[in-house]
Amino acid sequence: MGTRYEDQPAEHWAGADSLDPTPVWKQYILIALLLFGGLIAVLVVSLLAIAPQIVTPPALVPGDRLVLSLSDVATAHIVPLRVGAPLIDDSRSFWLTRMFPGNFYAFPTRWSPRLGERECSVAVDDSSRTASSPPGFVADCGPARGTYRFSASGNAGNGARDLDQYLVSVSDDRVIVNLSRLVLASERTTAPVPTGIPQPQQP
Repeated sequence: MGTRYEDQPAEHWAGADSLDPTPVWKQYILIALLLFGGLIAVLVVSLLAIAPQIVTPPALVPGDRLVLSLSDVATAHIVPLRVGAPLIDDSRSFWLTRMFPGNFYAFPTRWSPRLGERECSVAVDDSSRTASSPPGFVADCGPARGTYRFSASGNAGNGARDLDQYLVSVSDDRVIVNLSRLVLASERTTAPVPTGIPQPQQP
C-alpha cells in the first residue's frame, strides 16, 4: 500500500506560495537581459568585422589582420616590401609584392621544398628584375638542397612547391593581410630540380 498525503509530516507539505508562478516583472527582466546580451554579442562581432576599416594603418587588429596604408606600399610593384618587426614578429614576416593591374601577394620569408622540412630563407631575386614587372624570389637552401627560384607571383620555376602565401585584400586606401590564413602550396608530383647541386654523370 502507498503512503497517503495526509500521513506525511506537516514539514513535508508544500506551502501555498510554492504554487505561485514567477512574477511577470521577473520574466520581463529575464527577457531584457537576454536581448541586451544578444545586442552586445552582435556589436562585438560587428566591431571586429569593421576594425580594419576604422583603424589608422599600420595596425594589427583582432583576428591577426595587418592593415597597411595603400600609399605606403605603392612601390611594391617595383621592389617587394619586407614587412616584419616591429609590426609583427619575425616568425610571421613576409614579402609584399604587387602585380599589375593591382593584385597584391604576401609571401612568408621562410619556405621549405617539402612540407615539414627545415625552412629556407626567401629573398628578392634581383637577377630576375625587368622593366615591366617586379623581381621574383629565391630560396637558398644550402649546398645539400640547392637553390630554388620563383616568379614575382610566387610560382616555382623548377618543379618545386610554389611559395606559400597569406590572403590579401584591398579596400579603399588600405591593404589588409590576414596572417591567420596562410595558404600552403601543394607539393608537385614530380621531383623538383633545384639549381646549385651537381648532377650525376650519365655513363
